[in-house]
Amino acid sequence: MFIDANAALGPWPFAPLTERTAPQLVAHLKTHGVNRALVSHLGAVFLPEPMPANRALFAAIRRTPALLPVPVINPALATWREHLSTCCAAAPIRAVKIIPAYHNYSLRHPALTPFVAAVNAAGLRLIVTTRLEDERHRYHALGIKGIPIAQVAAFLARFPATHFVCSGLYKPEIETLAATHQNFSADIAFAEWLNTLALLTQKIPARRLLLGTNSPLFDTHAQVDKLRLCRLPAKTLALIGSANATRLFGL
Repeated sequence: MFIDANAALGPWPFAPLTERTAPQLVAHLKTHGVNRALVSHLGAVFLPEPMPANRALFAAIRRTPALLPVPVINPALATWREHLSTCCAAAPIRAVKIIPAYHNYSLRHPALTPFVAAVNAAGLRLIVTTRLEDERHRYHALGIKGIPIAQVAAFLARFPATHFVCSGLYKPEIETLAATHQNFSADIAFAEWLNTLALLTQKIPARRLLLGTNSPLFDTHAQVDKLRLCRLPAKTLALIGSANATRLFGL
């Protein structure tokens, strides 16, 4: 059984991707051995105020227990406290997500200090999305770039007592951060290399890596095959495939 730490519902305006209902997403993931998934709504990416998309997410997966909602919060908005409270009341959630590059703020934003404290106080995990697409495949008129790795490093150093989940990191970025910071885990969706996991686990402990498919933006089969085709011990693959997500998100 796999747990997907990075999946989504909703439309993506820049590519003809399959837009699935919640039951369809569950069926799709199960064909690849994924029985549970943490899911956000892509509509939140392009809304500076992401609550309409969060409400759509909660409604879409209310009767789909295999999908766990991960609402998107924009801490640059003055109403982030209200939004966080509303999301916590709307459904049992284990994490919230921020997408700074798309919401036009940096990881240096002063509001992140009280925001991280509030997320911690709520007993939630914070997922920091550094990118949603490989920049080489991005729609040409969309000038949004991934968060610079130095900015991510400074953010981790700013909150040394909090363990974050970073989504969207390339393999070299994970390795660079792992050399100096222990307070993060990363999903492997953007970690593309020959023998990806065999090399990556030489630089970062397997207990800090998570399966993430980035579905529907990425091919689900290809992401799961990083585990299926990897010649690592079964215990190591079990950590990345499900055990780490179970521990980090209290599943």
